[in-house]
Amino acid sequence: MKKKLGICAAALIAFAMTGCEKTGTIEGEVCDAFTGKPLEMPTVGMDSTIYTTLSKKYEFNQELRKGKFKFVNVPPGTYRVYAGRSKYVKTRTMITTTEQNPNATLKLYIYNSQVEPGLYQGTPEGPLKISNQWVVYSTNCNESIVGYRLTMPQQVENATASIAEKIGVPSKKKGKKGKKAKQVADAAASVATKVTNLPDPRVVDGKLEVFYRNASSVTTALTAKTYPAVVASVASHKDCKGFTENDKTGVFPVTDKGTDLTVEYVAENLFKITGNLPKGKQIIQLSQDGKTVQTYYFEAK
Repeated sequence: MKKKLGICAAALIAFAMTGCEKTGTIEGEVCDAFTGKPLEMPTVGMDSTIYTTLSKKYEFNQELRKGKFKFVNVPPGTYRVYAGRSKYVKTRTMITTTEQNPNATLKLYIYNSQVEPGLYQGTPEGPLKISNQWVVYSTNCNESIVGYRLTMPQQVENATASIAEKIGVPSKKKGKKGKKAKQVADAAASVATKVTNLPDPRVVDGKLEVFYRNASSVTTALTAKTYPAVVASVASHKDCKGFTENDKTGVFPVTDKGTDLTVEYVAENLFKITGNLPKGKQIIQLSQDGKTVQTYYFEAK
């Protein structure tokens, strides 16, 4: 009898040990990437697990209304946690917990799917787009990265016909010369020579903090770097295609004086770029796979 009791006790101890694997809690908050404010009723889950806020057994719906989520009794391991919401772009992040550290607290960021590709400043009201007004002046370069034309001819379609109509000369009348015809020719020539100048750089604080919304899914890391911008001879940057024979100088980055900026994943196709810009005019290069994705012309105060 005693032998049987001993066997039963050992079995109970073994069962207790296997049933007491240490578990933890995965919890956190889902916020808007640009405002930093919590988002009500996000959808959160852990891939390939039973843990999701959509479960009928999920018991923290009241906290979910404040943008907060919680999963309890989670075994130690590596998980991919995702967060989303209707009309918002998802985010995903990997976490690892252990028996020694079974708990994890996360802050996840998502953003409105209507946000277009480009560079943004985060504000309490939402994303503020930084218009790339310099892109039409940019040229394609290899080792020079980019070159900006200082001027650009105005694009005026049917200038002669338009001016003729304004000063009362029928555009279909041929073979007649006179004072009005000469006025048309002179005015059209004047329009053809008009140019617009390269816009001034955007003045920013030296401590940069912006968001970049990529146009397509990123399979490799996005990198960001800033370079001093100087006016230099076009002839010394022959790798740049897009200058004309009338362009003698342009704005170029000093490629051997680059400063790395920090790029952090925020959500799908959204990255946060931070760093200290050296004082003065700068060209910021965003690149992927060694190829320039976009450049911006700033001036750090």
